[in-house]
Amino acid sequence: MLNGLTEQDFIPFNDFELKWRFTEKRHNIIVQEDLSLLRPLSKTKTAKFNKYSQQYLGNASLLSSAFNQIDTLKIRNSQETVNTWLSEKNINPETNIIISWDNSSGLVTQWQIFCKYWDDFCYPSSDDILIWTATENWVLYYCHEEIFQFGIKK
Repeated sequence: MLNGLTEQDFIPFNDFELKWRFTEKRHNIIVQEDLSLLRPLSKTKTAKFNKYSQQYLGNASLLSSAFNQIDTLKIRNSQETVNTWLSEKNINPETNIIISWDNSSGLVTQWQIFCKYWDDFCYPSSDDILIWTATENWVLYYCHEEIFQFGIKK
């Protein structure tokens, strides 16, 4: 599937500690078809990916020495502005991506799912997440201060 992942690298969705973001009325209930594309990673695999992703981070931002280009968007704009900014990245909607919140919470999904529900993945004042794929040369970072950074790796 992605980066040599096997079924043993995933856990049931009901065991995912952030499932409430996608299944509870007070947050958001996403349609089953989209929910089925959220594949939570095991704690072991999540910790491994989180450690790997840290090479791209500096002080609450992408590490400029790791990228040829970094585009930044402050999310004080409308949701439509963010949707447009994400779509301008011209990433294949079916691209499998890894989303890493921390050492214990991570999942694999498709780019189109992240774009559709980005504000359910990215909570202001609490989340710092990295999004990437093993097959392409980019990294997306969301900072809890409501800033997206999209970096093209060197």
